[in-house]
Amino acid sequence: MKTIETFITEIKVSAVLKEELKEIKDKFALATFLKKNDVDGTVEDFGKAIKAKEEAEGTINDDDAEAVAGGGWFSNLWHYFFG
Repeated sequence: MKTIETFITEIKVSAVLKEELKEIKDKFALATFLKKNDVDGTVEDFGKAIKAKEEAEGTINDDDAEAVAGGGWFSNLWHYFFG
């Protein structure tokens, strides 16, 4: 199994993974995507990792941070990978 951090890096450089990610519309589809790609972690873990990366890169604002903490994972996921 790969870590979430490793998988996030893979997504950033893979056009194929980005295209698959674009098709995800809900948490269940994201969970399936993570499992299919042998990622060790939950949807919530994935959201937290995206939030941490955005904070480290200085690309997340307070409203976005609040959304992730409150379960608004999808908009942050989309923003992180697709701008």
